[in-house]
Amino acid sequence: MSSYITTLILENNGLQGKFPEDVFHFPYLQKFELFEIDNQLELKFPKTNWSGPLKSLQVSSPYLQELPDSVGNLRSLEILDLGGGNLKGPIPASLGNLTQLEHLDLSHNNFDGPIPCSVFNFTQLQFLDLSKNKLVGSFPSKVSGLSQLSILRLHHNFLSGRVPSWFFTLPSLVELMLNSNKLNGNFELTKLSELSKLEVLSLSDNALSSFTSASNSNYSLPRLVSLQLSSCNISEFPNFVRNLEGLNFLNLSYNRIHVIEADMFLKFKGLQVLDLSHNIPLSVGNNSEVDLVLPWLSDLCLSSCNITELSNFLTTQESLMFLDLSSNNIQGRITEQENNWGSNLVNLDLSNNLLTALEYYPWKSIELLDLGSNLIEGPLLAPPPSTMAFLISNNRLNGEIPSSICNPESSYLILYLDLSYNNLSGAISKCLGLRYHSILDLQMNKFYGNIPDFWVERNYGLQILNLNNNDFDGSLPKSLANCLGLEVLNLANNKINDTFPHWLGDLPQLKVLVLRSNYFHGQIAHSANESHFSTLQILDLSYNRFSGFLPTTYFRNFKGMTNLASVPMEYIGAGRSYYIYSLALTIKSVEFMLERVLTIFAAIDMSSNRFEGTIPETVGNLISLKVLNLSHNHLTGHIPSSLGNLAQVESLDLSCNKLVGEIPSELTDLNFLEVLNLSENQLVGLIPQGKQFNTFLNDSYVGNTELCGFPVSKSCGHSDPPSAIFEEEEFDSAFGLDWKFVMMGYGCGLVFGFSAGYIMMTIRKPKWLVWMIQQAGNRVLRRFKKNR
Repeated sequence: MSSYITTLILENNGLQGKFPEDVFHFPYLQKFELFEIDNQLELKFPKTNWSGPLKSLQVSSPYLQELPDSVGNLRSLEILDLGGGNLKGPIPASLGNLTQLEHLDLSHNNFDGPIPCSVFNFTQLQFLDLSKNKLVGSFPSKVSGLSQLSILRLHHNFLSGRVPSWFFTLPSLVELMLNSNKLNGNFELTKLSELSKLEVLSLSDNALSSFTSASNSNYSLPRLVSLQLSSCNISEFPNFVRNLEGLNFLNLSYNRIHVIEADMFLKFKGLQVLDLSHNIPLSVGNNSEVDLVLPWLSDLCLSSCNITELSNFLTTQESLMFLDLSSNNIQGRITEQENNWGSNLVNLDLSNNLLTALEYYPWKSIELLDLGSNLIEGPLLAPPPSTMAFLISNNRLNGEIPSSICNPESSYLILYLDLSYNNLSGAISKCLGLRYHSILDLQMNKFYGNIPDFWVERNYGLQILNLNNNDFDGSLPKSLANCLGLEVLNLANNKINDTFPHWLGDLPQLKVLVLRSNYFHGQIAHSANESHFSTLQILDLSYNRFSGFLPTTYFRNFKGMTNLASVPMEYIGAGRSYYIYSLALTIKSVEFMLERVLTIFAAIDMSSNRFEGTIPETVGNLISLKVLNLSHNHLTGHIPSSLGNLAQVESLDLSCNKLVGEIPSELTDLNFLEVLNLSENQLVGLIPQGKQFNTFLNDSYVGNTELCGFPVSKSCGHSDPPSAIFEEEEFDSAFGLDWKFVMMGYGCGLVFGFSAGYIMMTIRKPKWLVWMIQQAGNRVLRRFKKNR
C-alpha cells in the first residue's frame, strides 16, 4: 500500500506499540496526522534520509521527544503542527529551509534555547505558535519575512529584551500574544495604530512600561476585540483604552489602578468580559449621573478590590453569568427584599467577605456558588436546585443539613459540596451518600452517627471524601469499595470502631488514606494481592489501637511511594476549580496543617498504636517518602540500615519504642533530613557524625542512656565534637541565639516547604544557605576571638 497512500490519518484508534518509521518514507505521502487521547504509540521521526512530498505533518504524542534536523529536508511542507507533545532541546535551525511553510505550531512542548532567526524570515507563514515552551533570548532587531503573518503566539516562555519596532510593521497581523515572558523596556503604544487589522493583543505579565493615563488617546484600533494588560504595573486607567469601542474582552487585573468610574466604559457597548481583580485599593465609583448598563457583559471579575458593598453598577448588569467578588469587604445580609438581582448568574464567588446572614437566593440559575470564609450564621439554607457546586465552608452555620438537599424529587446534582469548618450537627442522611458527588467535604463539624453507604453499585464519581473531625461512630461502610474514582479518604478524629479496611486496597486511584485518632484495632493482615494500595502516597493510621507486626507486604505494594520523581509537581485537587485539598500532619509531635498537598508528597504515620516486632527492611524501598513516623509503639530490634535509602525523607521519628543496637551510619546519607527523633529507645554506641547529623540536638536522642558522642553529654572516650560545632555554639551564645527556637522554626519551615517551596528544596538551596550562614558565622567568631 505504501506505493499508493497519499493521506494517512490516525485519530483515537487505541493503537499501541512502536510506530514503524518506514511510514515516513512512503514515496507519495503528502498528509500525515496522528492524534490519540490515550496515546500508546512510541513514535519517533527519522533522523536521516527523511525527504518526500509531505505537505502536512500534524502529530501530538508524549513519546515524541526530539525534532531532528532532518525535518528541514521536507521542503514541500506547508503545515507543521507538533503542538501538545513532549519535544525537548533547541528548535532546529533547519526549519528555515521550509520556505513553503504557512502554518507552524510547536506550542505546549519543552523546547529551550533561543528562537532561530530563520523562523522570522518565512515569507508564506500565516500562523506561528511557539507558546508554552522554555524559550529564552531576545528578538532580532530586523526581519525579512512574516509579511503574511496573521497569528503570532509566543506567550508563556522566558523571552527577554525589548519589543522591536518591526512588530508594528506586520501588515496582516490579527493576533499578538506576548504575555507571560520577561520582556521589558518601553512599549511604543502610539505605533499600535499601525496594526489596523489587530483583533487580539496580550502583553500581560511582563515588565513593559508606557501604560499610563498620559498615553496618546487620539487613536483607536477599530478591530481590537481582546486586550490583556494584566500585571503591567499600571497605576491609572489608560486613556487609549477608552477609545477601543469594539472591545469584547478587557483584562486589567493585578495592577495598581485606584479608581474605576462608570463613564470609563461608556463606549464599550459590546464588552463581554471585564477583569479588574487585584487592584488594591480599587474604588468602583457610583456616578449617579451615569446609568451604565453593558448589555452583553457576561463575565465580571472584581476579586480583591476592597469593595464594601454591592453597587448599582453590579446589580443592574442583567446579562451577567459569571461574577467574582471574592476577597473583598462586602458586609451585611442577603435578603429577598434587598438583593433581588443576578437572576441569570451561573457562577458567583462571594468567598472571603464579611457577609453575616443568608436568607434568600436570588440566583435561580446558579450552578456554582461559593460563599466560603464569611461570617454567615444560622441554619443552612439549601441552594437552588440548579446548583452543581456549593461551597460554604468556614462560616458559623449551625443545625442540621436540610432535608431538601436530599429530596429525591428534586433535580439536585451537586458535584462539589463543601460544608466544612462550621457548627453543623445531626446524623447524615443515607441519600447524601447516594448523590453524584465528586467532592464531599464535611470536616470540622459536629456530625454524628454512622457514616452512610456510598453507592451500592460501582462508579467513578466520588473522588474526595473528607469526614474528619466530627463524631461519627460505628464501622466503616464497605460500600466505599464501590467508589472506584476515590483519591482521598480522610476520616481522622472521629469515633469509628473497626478493623483495618483492607478492602479499600482495590481502589485503583486511592492516593490519601487518613484514619488517625479513631478506635481502629486489631492486626493488619498480610495481603497476597500485589496491587493492593499500589497508588497510595499518604497513609496515616496514628492514634488508634492497631496491634501485631507492621504490614510488610503492604510496604512492598506501596508503589506510589517509590516512583514520584517523574510525577508532575502540582497540588492534589488543583484541577478542580474553587476547591483546595488540605491535610493535617504530625511532625515532631506537633500537628501542622498543610494548606495544599503536593502530588509528589509521600508520608507514612503509624505512630501511637500497639505495633510490635521489627521494622521491615522493605520500608527502605519507599524512596519517595518525605515523612516516616513509627513512634510510640512497641517495636523491637535494630533500626534497618535500609532506611539510608530514603533519599527524600525530611522527617524521621522512631521515638518511644524498644529499638536496640547502634544507629546505622547509613542514615548520615539522608541529605534532606531536617527532623530526627530517636529518643526513648535502647540504642547504644557512638552517634554517627557528618552532614545533617551535625545539626541534631540532644533531644533527638534523649532516653537512650548508652548512646555517646556529640551531642549527648556522655563521651565515648576517643572522640571530641568537631571544632566547627564548638565554634557555632560559642557564636550562638555570644549573640543570644537559642537553638531550641531555631529548630522549632526549622520544623515549621519544613511544613511550609512542603506546600509552597518544594522546588527550592529539590535543588538543595536551603542546605547550601544554612551551610554558608554557618561558615560566615564561624569566620566572624574567629575574628571576634582574635580581637579580644
